[in-house]
Amino acid sequence: MKKQKVYKPVEPRDQTRLAAIQNVLTPDECRNLILSFTPHLKPALVEDMDPAQSGSIRKSSAVFVAPSKTTNWLFERLGKSVREINNAVYGFNISQFREGFQFTRYEAGEYYGPHFDIGPGRLTERKLSLTVQLSAPEEYTGGELIIYPEFVAPRDQGAMTVFPSFMCHHVQPVTAGVRFSLVSWLAGPPFK
Repeated sequence: MKKQKVYKPVEPRDQTRLAAIQNVLTPDECRNLILSFTPHLKPALVEDMDPAQSGSIRKSSAVFVAPSKTTNWLFERLGKSVREINNAVYGFNISQFREGFQFTRYEAGEYYGPHFDIGPGRLTERKLSLTVQLSAPEEYTGGELIIYPEFVAPRDQGAMTVFPSFMCHHVQPVTAGVRFSLVSWLAGPPFK
């Protein structure tokens, strides 16, 4: 008689936890990304929203960065870190960065109001959101990334914050200086 496998129940995971990793990028790497991507910035809009409506929710500049010979190292490093976090904390079915990275600049008075990164259409595939702080903390005031209900993301240059895309968050208005960040989403089949 064949011995039956005994399956142990999987412990549920707290899928509303947040993760922050220091020094995912070095200060030199952060500065080089800022120098490389800043010339390509354009006014940022909220997807599928007319510009007037979008401006009441988001005011910043951004450019999407696709994988290339000059950026593959970045996709590989951040992808490895996010997958390790996912395996340890969330256990989501994720595959890849389908949308590339969004390089964003917030100048004085600019912000991104409360929003979710998951939504209809292709946004249903977003599972994990990540933000990498590219500016040094002394280069700006305000501009905190707040993830509800009360988590304030680290401001350390090169720090990465990871959270489920279904969590509401916002960027407070920058009051002085300039805040640069790199944002992306790891995708997978829609949540069931």
